[in-house]
Amino acid sequence: MCQAPIGRRLPKLASHDEKAVPAPPPSSSSAPRNDDPNSSGPLRVLICSENVPPQVNGIARRIGCYADGLKNLGCDVGRFCLRDTTTTLVFLICILNMQHTHTPHYFNYFGTNSSPKDVLHPDSGSSRVLSHTNPWNFTARMMIVRPYQIYKLLTGTPYDVVHVVMPANLSAMWILAAFKILRCIKRESKPALVVSWHCNLVDYLSHFAIGPARYLAYFFFYLLFGMLPLISDRVLTPTKKSEPRLVKLWKRSSSTRSGVCFTGVNKTEFSPESLDTDWGRNWMASKEKYLAREGKEHLLVCVGRLSPEKGVDELIKVLPSLPNCALWLAGDGPFRPELERLAQQLSVPVKFLGYQSGTALHSVYAVADLFVCPSLTETFGQTVNEALASRVRVALPNVPVFAEAYGSAVPADAFWTPLSRSDMASSISKQLERHSRKDRVGLPDLDKLKSWQDACQILLEDYHKAFEDRQHTFTFFAWVYFPVWCAMTITTIISFFVFSQVRCLCGGSVRVFFRSAAEDLLIKVVPAVLPPSQSNSLRPGRTLR
Repeated sequence: MCQAPIGRRLPKLASHDEKAVPAPPPSSSSAPRNDDPNSSGPLRVLICSENVPPQVNGIARRIGCYADGLKNLGCDVGRFCLRDTTTTLVFLICILNMQHTHTPHYFNYFGTNSSPKDVLHPDSGSSRVLSHTNPWNFTARMMIVRPYQIYKLLTGTPYDVVHVVMPANLSAMWILAAFKILRCIKRESKPALVVSWHCNLVDYLSHFAIGPARYLAYFFFYLLFGMLPLISDRVLTPTKKSEPRLVKLWKRSSSTRSGVCFTGVNKTEFSPESLDTDWGRNWMASKEKYLAREGKEHLLVCVGRLSPEKGVDELIKVLPSLPNCALWLAGDGPFRPELERLAQQLSVPVKFLGYQSGTALHSVYAVADLFVCPSLTETFGQTVNEALASRVRVALPNVPVFAEAYGSAVPADAFWTPLSRSDMASSISKQLERHSRKDRVGLPDLDKLKSWQDACQILLEDYHKAFEDRQHTFTFFAWVYFPVWCAMTITTIISFFVFSQVRCLCGGSVRVFFRSAAEDLLIKVVPAVLPPSQSNSLRPGRTLR
């Protein structure tokens, strides 16, 4: 429950160096409910997200770091809902408390042993949720909130702000719609409804949908998410350039109803000093041995999930144009086998480090001569932020999101034209030349990087702005569109669930499953019908013509 005076400026956040002393949570008598959004009562905030730590995707890390930043305000942060390292809290309800004197002092994540009416997660039980594996990312889980649980949210703790983290959080869209309808029926101005969008789905469709299927995908996308501006008051994105076509749907004649949920970086964890840790010394020794063995001079580092949309294959394909460079890839994902085969085919020095965390992750940035992020679909690029905080030069594709987020911190010639390998090689070479000369041009300016405390302050201020953006009615078009949208979301959720089960049965990849089945068939059938000389040429691993 975030108790902060509405309509007043939020307090300045403490820095990492300022250690605030948490105060006990206020009693119910000292924190009355705010019935008037213009009064100075407490502000109650409900945050719903499918992605939270210990997941390692960018959205989960952002949600977790928001909690850390609020804790540095003097907030008492509880624990995430985890029974073991493999269990993930998928539906997160954060309660923030602030005194009327503007002093923030309490923040709590409800865990598995907390009040069952206030938290939903994959282990909540089949009577409350239906959980399943995320079919696109097996390290994450998704869930379907049962209607009765939505009813309990509506009739339980009264909230002033409901913040839903998108894009795949479809059950939370039902929660938004329910609160909006209830707000209209009761003729109330609360809660303010906020959406934060953390994925460039339109770019994904542009890259992976082919021909007429692209327009069908666009139609499906806007039919599914076009209701969001009608059931919410404000949208937040990691940068102003993130998903601009979707954000335009929130535009009204009076205001755009949009803002930025900024991303910070922990400058005490990601810093050049991480080289002085045990992991830093180990990485440095490993780097020297690896470069000497491969006969290379420079080490490129790329951190992220190994999936097709991240563009790591393009980075590997450009390595033959960089004869003095070797590459380390920190991360894992479904595309790793393909990338390993590609590196072997091109005979380029690529070392797959696998998933890294903690000090191992912090220090792997610092040993790099250059950090390269080849992805064209990022909404912010948190790994770039972490590399800059480690005082490492970076090279990036010149896409709108990166230009906005890092244009002031990275030289113009360190941005390459997207999908141009020659331009990528040129940008990388120029940054490496500066590194060799120890040129100060291109070295990151840490003062230009926001801390997580700054990001949290702006987020809380955006909650206040959401009250100014409130819509007090449900339009006629929304009422007509609503039943179609409900049918669409139900169909989509069922499709996601079925797709998840199919992928799990196929071991994670339908394509690999059927390819393996075909190879097994070749092994068993071909020798029986073809002479040995021909059957050997068709064994798995050879090119079929």
